[in-house]
Amino acid sequence: MHSVRIHKIIDQMISFYRRIGLWHEEDRPTVNQFRRKSFYCIYYLLFVFSLSIGAITGETVDGSIFIAEISIFSTVLITKISMFLWKQKQIMGLLNRICVFSIRNDEDFAFFNDKVEKFIKFAIVYGCATIIATLGCSVFPFFGNEKTLIVDIAFPLDWKNSEIGFWMAYLFLVSSLIATYPAMAFSVLIWYLLLHCTIRYKVIGIDINNMGRITGKVKMTEKKQQAIFYQDLVASIEAHLHLRRLIDELESFLSKLFLLQFATSGLCICGSIYCLAFDISDTFVERMVHVYTLFYSTAELFMITYFGNEIMLSSSRLTYSLFESEWIGQPHSTQKCIIIFGEYLKQSHELLIGKLYPLTLETFTRILNSSYSLFNILKNFKE
Repeated sequence: MHSVRIHKIIDQMISFYRRIGLWHEEDRPTVNQFRRKSFYCIYYLLFVFSLSIGAITGETVDGSIFIAEISIFSTVLITKISMFLWKQKQIMGLLNRICVFSIRNDEDFAFFNDKVEKFIKFAIVYGCATIIATLGCSVFPFFGNEKTLIVDIAFPLDWKNSEIGFWMAYLFLVSSLIATYPAMAFSVLIWYLLLHCTIRYKVIGIDINNMGRITGKVKMTEKKQQAIFYQDLVASIEAHLHLRRLIDELESFLSKLFLLQFATSGLCICGSIYCLAFDISDTFVERMVHVYTLFYSTAELFMITYFGNEIMLSSSRLTYSLFESEWIGQPHSTQKCIIIFGEYLKQSHELLIGKLYPLTLETFTRILNSSYSLFNILKNFKE
């Protein structure tokens, strides 16, 4: 029996946010922590307003499209930041119940470790790309003959004609970009939770397939073997029902966020492709920001739909695992339970967002198609 715990990288990330005061150790935040969280949310909300007003008052259509894209992008981020800061209890509850469990055999444990380690490597690359993008935005004003910000934000001071105003706007922009890191961290936690849901379905499938099988040379009566098979069957049914309840709870918690991502991802992807296709950028750094925005929007959408699709596929394979087990020769009462359980497993576990949109790769393809259609409309206006 192997005990699975939250990965050390995820645990270190949680510890870091606790040390800086964005998360708390107690059941409720202290007064200072509450003030810090409130200031953090308000500060980032001002950044979103600044981008939105900059898009409305933009001098060119191309510039307005770029800033509007960033504003939509930031709206999703502030939703994630709010959930990350104020839903700590629910997040930790889901992490402890979904990511902490036991695996019976060595083969399953090795399979689990391989999948998680590959995901952690991807998460590290994702985090490094985010840091590089932030650094790119930070050094952008120092390229070229004139000092300018990477986006034409609205700011109380005339930063275009004032040296002091420029540096204050620069510090506001850079600090706001750094403030997006908790949103990125929350994305990693969401993917980590969905990954565990997928792996746990696959582990249940392996356990169902191995019901009643005894490793090693152990002699026992047929009645004893049948009793062990029945115990394993009951344990698998309970594990399946427990996991399904956990995933339903996770779906309920993230449904509104995923619905917002479905509504905005297509717009962000379209905006990024438009900016790159017509090369409205003046510098290499700005082009890299467009590339990162496209990468981020596509990766965010793909990751959640990919894991949702894997959950559906993993749950649908349980029926095959059940009838691949050594069910032949079991007592009539046990076979009856197997048939009933098999009928129940025929309905795969599909996550529905907003009770309308399945969290599958088909939805990902549909959103990309809508982005392409919107891009064609913008291209016609450009021409």
